[in-house]
Amino acid sequence: MAIKNLVKKTLAHVGLVHPSLGIKISPEQKATILLGSKISSVRTFVETGTHEGRMIEKIGHEFEQVYSIELNDRLFDMAVKRFQGRPNIHLLHGDSAILIKKVLNEVQGRALFWLDAHDSGTITADNAPIVKELEAIFVHPIKNHLILVDDARHFDRPTIRKIKRMTETCGYKFRVENGLFKITSNF
Repeated sequence: MAIKNLVKKTLAHVGLVHPSLGIKISPEQKATILLGSKISSVRTFVETGTHEGRMIEKIGHEFEQVYSIELNDRLFDMAVKRFQGRPNIHLLHGDSAILIKKVLNEVQGRALFWLDAHDSGTITADNAPIVKELEAIFVHPIKNHLILVDDARHFDRPTIRKIKRMTETCGYKFRVENGLFKITSNF
């Protein structure tokens, strides 16, 4: 499996395959990458797509404030029960494309965003909130957030091109690494 991933990474790097065919990594590896992306001045973690709350459980202790948005009723209720009594964890229920604006009103400094709100299967601009989430982040007064987007391998090419254009137009850098989109500030 490691050789297959190395070949995919190499082919994507030289442009012979699209990076959305990238690597699937474990939740533990994702948590390690997220924490490796965190710098000391980042005290807020914002997640879209709470799911079962595994990422909050793995890295939430590293942040003063954690915000997570979940659309699914059952998954939201499970997360509320799981994180009951943890006042620094703020769970929101609904559409992340809308609720991320509410979260951004609370964000006082640089934040680490983990955008993972989508159904299984191919991700497009029409079936996932990713474009609206990014638009909200990009118009926020703080311009040096760290943004990671999960599941690069599931995005269709037009959506990847759209995200890349938006990112670069708004003064951020876009790259694909370890099966994730990494969006970092030029500032």
